[in-house]
Amino acid sequence: MDKIGTITASVFKRNTTTSFEINSDNEVVVPVSYIIEDALKKY
Repeated sequence: MDKIGTITASVFKRNTTTSFEINSDNEVVVPVSYIIEDALKKY
């Protein structure tokens, strides 16, 4: 199995508000980062 990229999810909390930032190091994995972002928005 070959690694094609890395996605990093950072989660922040200020008072009662939770936010996140997602970074991808390769354009190939960007669609997967969108799925993660959609899932986190529901959190």
